[in-house]
Amino acid sequence: MVAGSKPVLCRSLWLAAFLATLSGPAWAFGEDYYTSDKVYDDGGKWTISVNTTRKSCLMHMAYDDDTVIEVGGDHSEDELTYFFMFGNESWTYKQDKDYGVVAKYDRRSTWTGDGVGVKVNGYKGVAIEDVKEEAVEEFAGGSRLNLKIDGDDYGNYNLSGTQKGLAKLRECIAAVEDGSLSLKAIEDSYQADASPPSEPRQNKSHRGDTTTGGMRDDAPSDKAEPSEKKETTIASGTGFFVDEAGHVLTNAHVVEGCSKATLRLGKDRTEPATIVARETTKDLALLKMRGKSPDVAKFRDAPPIRLGDTVVVFGYPLTGYLSSSGNLSTGLVASLAGTEDNEAEMQISAPVQSGNSGGAVVDQSGHVVGVVVAKSNIQTIENDDIEVIQNANFAIKAEVAKAFLDDHSVAYRSEAPGEDLKTPDVADIARAFSVQVTCEITE
Repeated sequence: MVAGSKPVLCRSLWLAAFLATLSGPAWAFGEDYYTSDKVYDDGGKWTISVNTTRKSCLMHMAYDDDTVIEVGGDHSEDELTYFFMFGNESWTYKQDKDYGVVAKYDRRSTWTGDGVGVKVNGYKGVAIEDVKEEAVEEFAGGSRLNLKIDGDDYGNYNLSGTQKGLAKLRECIAAVEDGSLSLKAIEDSYQADASPPSEPRQNKSHRGDTTTGGMRDDAPSDKAEPSEKKETTIASGTGFFVDEAGHVLTNAHVVEGCSKATLRLGKDRTEPATIVARETTKDLALLKMRGKSPDVAKFRDAPPIRLGDTVVVFGYPLTGYLSSSGNLSTGLVASLAGTEDNEAEMQISAPVQSGNSGGAVVDQSGHVVGVVVAKSNIQTIENDDIEVIQNANFAIKAEVAKAFLDDHSVAYRSEAPGEDLKTPDVADIARAFSVQVTCEITE
């Protein structure tokens, strides 16, 4: 694969998500790089197909406004990379021309960068190549995508079912890599069934094997849904008990669109939870389970946390990849303000990943000083040099969280910090009052 020198995507603000540094070409590929040679799975919203040119698999969805979004792998070179493609028959983007792309997830997490115009059968669109896997994880973790290309705002696209689609995509990629899916057999089969050269390849089309599709949130449509079957997406984050009555504090974005919330306490116990309150401006939510809390967090009173103090984060990041028993990270208070001098937040250097959202940030005595909310990875491009701000993670300050609990009459505990403890002891305290929050989103 030919690669250029420009990064194609860069993160301007990533809230509660996974760090990725992306690079990619400013070159367009031919149609065969974006088309389906054999359908692997079409039982969900995303259709999963094998692409023999890339020696990998891709997934695509056709929306009611006829926009197609495609995500796939590329193993034509040694290292597996990924790509995005956005296309529509009515668009007028020119092949091989560079276009700016802005993708915003759930109005919180934004990617910006350079794409290149492509033409795929009747579709004209913009593709982004050499994308890192972490960017695909971010895409799959969102509930809706706001897409802008070269200043044109195409509104919101529903991403429900995307996590299931990504799981199937990975399954397909693994099958190609281990030989379970033979690229040669697929190519031979296609040649045997091929139409005369004067006819187009009917199965090499974005529309030839359409899925049920998702509905663009803001686009009116008189088209009937192709299926009454509802898709369920599972999202997850972290929370912690704030009183003995079973109240759990987490981020509002963790339970956005949630039709059913569940708390996982330890490895074997799960409890249903009710969403009591959700405030998007503070990005905080209050949940409640039946019965008493197994343990309760204590907020830190005066003296307040200081710049340079050690902090510990416990949570449940990257479900299905990292340990299901939870994950610990440590760092320092890097700033007493958040992005753009936001006094409601503080910056911490403790690493956080997707799934840490809503988890407690505790001091070295085990007292809560914040709630994990954001991760920022800002890249600036100048003369082909890339500067990445690392470990710039953010937490809602404890004072904001306590005010939110006061508004909802939750009798939380608060006390002055004690003596510093050993980090394993702090981990035991944080693990005892922390829970994984899972949310079913049905659309």
